[in-house]
Amino acid sequence: MSSVSEKDWKRLSSLKQSLLNSACETIFERIEQISSTRKGREHEAYLALWKVINKEDNAIAEMFDDLKRSNAVVKIAALKHHGVLTDEQLALFSQETQDAVAHLCSHRR
Repeated sequence: MSSVSEKDWKRLSSLKQSLLNSACETIFERIEQISSTRKGREHEAYLALWKVINKEDNAIAEMFDDLKRSNAVVKIAALKHHGVLTDEQLALFSQETQDAVAHLCSHRR
């Protein structure tokens, strides 16, 4: 599948900001957990924070950077793989897109 339908592209475009906010909120929750338990292990916590931010920045880039209709299926699969896109949200897309996403996700496990 080279690109998604216009309807699926519009659906993804309408979900993008809420998906990005959700992904970022999850990252902030992880950061807060590490930060709140840092007493007496500040350097270890700092290293854990750096690791989380670096890893999650790569995931955010994979999911959202250079988002365009021609790579939307790959981005939707990344959103699903990283747990940002729910099954209910995926069901909003056409069956063709859902099948392509399932195929891509099956190769990532």
